[in-house]
Amino acid sequence: MERNFLLALALSFLVLTLWTFYTAPPTPPPGARPEGAPAEAPAPVGPGDAAPEAPATPPAAPAPAPRAEPAPGQAAAEARVFELQTDRVHAAFTTRGGGLLHWELRDYDDAYQPGRPPVELTAFDPEREVGLFTPLESLGAGDLRFAPYRGEALDSLTLRFVLAQHGVEVRKTYRLERDAYLLSLRVEIDNRSQRVLRPTFRVGWPTRGRTTPDWSELSLAALVDGDLEEMRLTPGGAAAGGFFGGNGGPVEHPLAVDWAGANTRYFLGALIPEVPRDAAARLIPGGNDSPAVVEIAQQPVSLPPGQSAAREYRVYLGPKESAHLEAIGANLDQAVLKGWFPSLTDFFTAVLVATYRVVPNYGVAIILITIVVRLLMYPVMQRQMRSMKRMSAIQPRLKEIQEKYADDRQRQSEEMMKLYRESGFNPLSGCLPMVLQLPVFIGLYYALQGSIQLRQEPFFGWIRDLAAPEALFVIPGLELPVRLLPILMGGSMVLQTRLTPTTMDPAQARMMNTIMPVMFTFMFYQFASGLVLYWLISNLLGIGQQLLINRSSEAAEPRGEVSGGRTPRPLQQGKRRVRPEE
Repeated sequence: MERNFLLALALSFLVLTLWTFYTAPPTPPPGARPEGAPAEAPAPVGPGDAAPEAPATPPAAPAPAPRAEPAPGQAAAEARVFELQTDRVHAAFTTRGGGLLHWELRDYDDAYQPGRPPVELTAFDPEREVGLFTPLESLGAGDLRFAPYRGEALDSLTLRFVLAQHGVEVRKTYRLERDAYLLSLRVEIDNRSQRVLRPTFRVGWPTRGRTTPDWSELSLAALVDGDLEEMRLTPGGAAAGGFFGGNGGPVEHPLAVDWAGANTRYFLGALIPEVPRDAAARLIPGGNDSPAVVEIAQQPVSLPPGQSAAREYRVYLGPKESAHLEAIGANLDQAVLKGWFPSLTDFFTAVLVATYRVVPNYGVAIILITIVVRLLMYPVMQRQMRSMKRMSAIQPRLKEIQEKYADDRQRQSEEMMKLYRESGFNPLSGCLPMVLQLPVFIGLYYALQGSIQLRQEPFFGWIRDLAAPEALFVIPGLELPVRLLPILMGGSMVLQTRLTPTTMDPAQARMMNTIMPVMFTFMFYQFASGLVLYWLISNLLGIGQQLLINRSSEAAEPRGEVSGGRTPRPLQQGKRRVRPEE
């Protein structure tokens, strides 16, 4: 039973490891940022100011992302950058396609970059791509420049881009909320020509990913009919392939898309259509120097002369923190991986944050939570440990029964159950702690492994980020990090298994006492240091509990009795009597 429990627990860890295992590549140097400053907004361009007229074409398949090559008759230098800034974000927009160039989170810095700059969520090449691009091939718009207009209100900042050509006026209006990581986008098309148009409203977001921990577990994601569909990507933006990434080609999702975007371990960029039932999503992996693209497309509209049409979107670009995601709605909180027991994950995350308010160190908060969990589980663990001691004490008699009734399985089972009753041992007692601990462990696992609160939070000394694997030092030449916490955790498992009574054969017990600590050390080697810290402290407390139970059992055990106050009946052969320990 003990072996089955350990194997089941190890299997659970293997599954969790497959979900979360990653190796952080070296960090690239920070890229240069294009210069640009706010400028006075010129008047909207008129048809005469636009590029040479291009013939109208039917809707074409979207390119992965717009390129930065200038439109006919224009120079690339004509593109200007306009910036909006609030207490939470700093955004930069370009007249090239009226797109987004930069989106920095002022509340979060990047400790893995020189100078700890703000976290940048636009992971693409601003010289070649823009965010929130709106392909307008059917209108002949191509990559033309938009003329900007800027406004300001108490609760938001507004920036409008206007393009007028071929008898069509296109307006892109951005509204940046002052106290949120939220950008509203309204795209309007006004048909001033003499022909009927059938434009398709599409908004796209390119991403190339990065190699910093913030961009680990990168994927393109879409929430379709309440189910989260994901395409795992490599740091460069290509499809990961295999079990996690699918077949590596574009993925189309039908109508009724709540949102679609780029999802990472800690941050989310999501396009949210105003009318989900009219929206479809397309997830396009990158490759051959092209970025990955997520795109929201809506049904073509018929636009007679003199008529206009508009579509609205919300764009969330911020941390995967439940309070912010739930405030936006659209089921954005489903982007946060909470495991099999979401309520427990939310509970432990809330407890972690509340403890941090009292003790402003997340490492100390994890230790305190571990102590509380162990204290709450102590009565159950005490029963299990004492039950295992009873089982260990009656093991010789069990072997005699097995040998005596080796050819009669039914009689063997009956005699074993009689012995269990006489000694006060419940064969199912070892299952209860496992059943109770598994949800607790999984809830803590997801709370610690994916909590943005632990991002770049130090503990002490060399543990500078509780959300990432720690490294005491790196072996030169091999580039192999030496992680002290997993090694200490493995050592604590060795000591704990030697103190715990076992029903195994001595040879099997020695093998398990060696294999399990080595396997757990290997699996925990890439886990967040906060999770390894929890398991290490839990093991140390378990060792203390086992020593306490062993000593109390030896002191309280009456001579000549089996634990539980029952006197065993004599064996028929009368050769020996076993006095189990408490």
